[in-house]
Amino acid sequence: MSARSGRIIRPSPRRQISRRGIAGVAAVAVLAVAGAVTFSANSAAGIPEASLDAPPVLVLANAASSGPATPEPTRVAPVSAPAVGRTRPPTVKMPMSKVAPVFSFRGFPDDAHLRLNGSATVADGRLVLASGRDRAGSAWATTTIDPSRSFSTGFTFEISKISDGIAFVVQGRSGTARGSSGEGLGYGARPGTGRPRIRPSLAVEFDAWPNAFDPVDRQHVAVTRNGDVTRHLVWTEPGFSLYGRGVVNVWIDYDARMHRLRVYASRKSGFRPAEPLVTTSVDLRRIVGTGQTHVGLTGGTGITTVADPVAAVTAWNLKLR
Repeated sequence: MSARSGRIIRPSPRRQISRRGIAGVAAVAVLAVAGAVTFSANSAAGIPEASLDAPPVLVLANAASSGPATPEPTRVAPVSAPAVGRTRPPTVKMPMSKVAPVFSFRGFPDDAHLRLNGSATVADGRLVLASGRDRAGSAWATTTIDPSRSFSTGFTFEISKISDGIAFVVQGRSGTARGSSGEGLGYGARPGTGRPRIRPSLAVEFDAWPNAFDPVDRQHVAVTRNGDVTRHLVWTEPGFSLYGRGVVNVWIDYDARMHRLRVYASRKSGFRPAEPLVTTSVDLRRIVGTGQTHVGLTGGTGITTVADPVAAVTAWNLKLR
């Protein structure tokens, strides 16, 4: 306002618009910077949780040498020329930001990072779970896992002659847990027999010797609970022999958010099949408890086993997702 004329001098509309425009541009610039930071953070966080609906591709390759359990990179190892007597475990292919390596055994030169029970031992670079007649063995990783986390595991096994089989087991009991020989596959037993079985537990069994209580009079892959070998949550025939010359490649994915377990297996290739052998709905935390749980492999042979079979694992890894 002018003191002499008494008139009020107002800023022109053009000046008002200019100032408002400048303020608007500044606000947009601030929002753009904030948005860029947010997008960058979201991008660095890895793939969204919904991607767990599509399990990661697992690849099996051959290794030239073996070594103790060590964390390994999350990238897929290149396929090299076959090496006699040594195989790499199926390896999880996932973004590095979403995968936490737990352990990886590329052969078994010794029993480091393992807790062995019963007939389980390490020999000739293999984890031998059961050898001879009427044997039961279990091998647990010394590193435990959180049952509320999703995980992927892969291993290769071989059973030299027809015998009972092996199993992958998650259990909340102890590092000394072991089930029965023969039909118990080293983790279970028939209820009411008084024979040892691991409880609480969830097992994926590869049963090469059918028994009267089995769902089919042939070899099968099944999921069982609490060491009860007579009750199968889900089962199927593998479509190939679980014993004999050569190894069987196994991939198991557990999705903790969806409570879904998928099991894949192949004799023909080190690449995971497109379709799982079995899929079932399980809440691992409800089955084994909320504390840290043991993961391992078990095996068993019976008294009627032909000759002296050997059930052994040649490679094994596990990664959290």
